[in-house]
Amino acid sequence: MLENAIATDSSAPTFLDEFTELIRRTAATICAEQPDVPEPEELRDLDSFSMVQVLLDLENELELKVLEELEGFEGRTFREIAEHIAGIAERNGSYAEFQAAVKRIIAD
Repeated sequence: MLENAIATDSSAPTFLDEFTELIRRTAATICAEQPDVPEPEELRDLDSFSMVQVLLDLENELELKVLEELEGFEGRTFREIAEHIAGIAERNGSYAEFQAAVKRIIAD
């Protein structure tokens, strides 16, 4: 688990909780723009078009390449993709910038 994801108060949302919710909201917004596409409860509920749209939106907002780093990803939940994307930022040495971008998006 990422160090910054650990909360001292178990009732307070962690950074990864907030990022997971951001991904969920992004997916809900994209699905709402498409006729007859229900709001997804989890990542596995997205069709391939919606999934790519969500990832492209996140790439643009976070200024982080995500699609190229998905090879081998088999997660099925919003939390798993949040952890995977956070891991990408950490491996790239851009975790601080990534975290700042997520917080900026959440604040908007």
